[in-house]
Amino acid sequence: MVKKRSPEFRAGFVALIGRPNVGKSTLLNRILGEKIAIATPRPQTTRNRIVGVRNFEGAQLVLVDTPGLHRPSGRGRTKLNSYMVGEALQALGDVDSICAIVEAPTAKEAEAYRIDVATKYVIDEIKAANKPAVLVINKVDLLRNKSLLLPVLEKLQAAHEWRAIIPISAKDGDNVERLEVELTKLLPVGEAIFPEEMLTDRAERWIGAEFIREQVFLLTRQEVPYSCAVSIDTWEERGKDVMVEATIHVDKEAHKRMIVGEGGRMVREIGSRARHEISQLLAIPVHLKLFVRVDEGWTESARTLRELGYGEE
Repeated sequence: MVKKRSPEFRAGFVALIGRPNVGKSTLLNRILGEKIAIATPRPQTTRNRIVGVRNFEGAQLVLVDTPGLHRPSGRGRTKLNSYMVGEALQALGDVDSICAIVEAPTAKEAEAYRIDVATKYVIDEIKAANKPAVLVINKVDLLRNKSLLLPVLEKLQAAHEWRAIIPISAKDGDNVERLEVELTKLLPVGEAIFPEEMLTDRAERWIGAEFIREQVFLLTRQEVPYSCAVSIDTWEERGKDVMVEATIHVDKEAHKRMIVGEGGRMVREIGSRARHEISQLLAIPVHLKLFVRVDEGWTESARTLRELGYGEE
């Protein structure tokens, strides 16, 4: 049962919005203090919205992690891309406020900083949403001379009426506490939305499937990660351990060979690393068995996308 709060208590939804690979999922995990969203160096790792709940004294912050916002049409775009962009845009409409995230420029980029087309697209969508927004400049740990951020801040400040602009490092945690304070200021006054013990709206088996997909992203190359999806076939909790059977779906026979690897080495490595991550999440031993299946054209099939969790039921 959700506890009643004082009239001054604040609670609400904040969308984490930005172009691909700016660190939205890393920031979500940092604020929650636990890994529930996968994060890799590759863009477009996140495909679904995921809710994370963080409770503070006097506030409940409900963060909505979203896929990287990018133009859904164009060369190489699929129905999966359209679904991902739809997830992000829908989040903009559903939340109370927005945490926009951009990546800190390199020293060379900072010298003649311009807001690029992809970032302008994100800012334009945020303007259209007409919600209070904080801007985060992430990955400032990679910029040694922080004074180079000053002209960047000026240009970004002029691009929209941000409630605050905060440079952070989601990876190291630098300045994240200040961001948390600013985000809670955006929340409307009201009762808590979720029970205090709730961390996310996603089931453990869904997160488990994501942890498997994360390892495919980390261990394989070229287009292989983007052609894969993971479904859980069996999730059996047996008291002292959990038995999991999962299928990695790929688009082509050649991709299956790459994921299986010579003598099955690659799929065993994916399974070993994913098993460790799932065990960390559940805090008990996990037995994981992986299968690899070819579902040719799945990224363009509305039916298969729905079956794999990338579409309306």
